[in-house]
Amino acid sequence: MAKKEKAGAGFCLSKKDLLRLERMLLAEKQRILKQSNFTKQVMDTPSATGDLSSHRTHIADQGTENFQREFASQLKSIESEALREINQALARIAQGTYGRCERCGGPIPVARLEVVPYARLCMKCLEKHK
Repeated sequence: MAKKEKAGAGFCLSKKDLLRLERMLLAEKQRILKQSNFTKQVMDTPSATGDLSSHRTHIADQGTENFQREFASQLKSIESEALREINQALARIAQGTYGRCERCGGPIPVARLEVVPYARLCMKCLEKHK
């Protein structure tokens, strides 16, 4: 089977590789969901510089709070995109198309999938896409 993978003819991931990669995707999904809950807490936290006292809020405190909220918002966007990619990869596993390049239809090497388990494109097509 290793020779077929290199040649690209009859390529398919072994069941062992497919299960391992699926577990990686599910573990990453759980990690992101846990992190996403933390990000949501940061975004939902009432203003630390709000009307909690009669003291005026220092502009530096407002700047820090704005930075933290902006950062949390960007993290939420990144998390959402990663979850979307992971869910689509899990759907490709269910459909039997996981591990195939969406552009050329060729195999995506297992080594690439181990690094980016939700990869959609082989390296050749990824380079062309840039």
